[in-house]
Amino acid sequence: MSTEGVENAMTGRDDGDWLEFTAELLREPLTELPMDRIALKLRSTFHACAVAINEPDESGMFAGDLYPLDAALEGRRADMEEWRSSRSVLTHPILRYYSGTGDVRAVQVAGMESRFTRPWAVTGGEALFRECAVQQQLSIPVERGPNPKTLVAGRDTPFTEQEMQLAGTLSRLLGAIDRQARAYAAALRSAKSGPDDVASAIRLTPRERSVLGLLAEGLTAGAIARRLDIAERTVHKHLERCYSKLGVTDRLTAVLAAQRLGLVAA
Repeated sequence: MSTEGVENAMTGRDDGDWLEFTAELLREPLTELPMDRIALKLRSTFHACAVAINEPDESGMFAGDLYPLDAALEGRRADMEEWRSSRSVLTHPILRYYSGTGDVRAVQVAGMESRFTRPWAVTGGEALFRECAVQQQLSIPVERGPNPKTLVAGRDTPFTEQEMQLAGTLSRLLGAIDRQARAYAAALRSAKSGPDDVASAIRLTPRERSVLGLLAEGLTAGAIARRLDIAERTVHKHLERCYSKLGVTDRLTAVLAAQRLGLVAA
């Protein structure tokens, strides 16, 4: 098989792995992304030595762990942790690229213009990353803005075109799950105000709420359709939207999530 054929086969396998992985995430009532699990999954997918989680804090610096937690980084992990907690982190070319261009997408250091990479080299960051065998960096943002929350995979070889395409897809996918989790968290915070406020917070329409209530009573889609005097396919459309807004993929987890939010009786 040609190199291109091998890369295509690997990409197809990785797509399937991520489809299953995200399906598992969507079965959970997430209030935030499980960044540790995602980081380890990214490490496996992109054959990275380590994956860093970068989350901007109020001071403009970045907090977050480096996975796996036992990654030695050629014996320089302590130096890398110190670098990441210092102002030097702001010289990283990917951070400079995002803040300088506003183009928040999956990018890698390889091939970046010198205006983004020069400060990193001058301050010794590039040399440290090379000594840690992670000088090639791939960033996958999960939100927008000049200082986005990102996951950055590091290794000693550049990332291929197929890997960059996969990274772009994962950025959009994880971003959507992140937005959904934050909306769900907001809905939970509003739960103390009553089910009407929760329904409003997750943009659940009165009809969708009615369908959800009947689902919680154990009715099938056909029975719900007869009760509400609507077509069964319409019920399925309402259920699809309910699942999406609740961050679930099936009727059981939909009912459980709705019960936790106080939308239906437990």
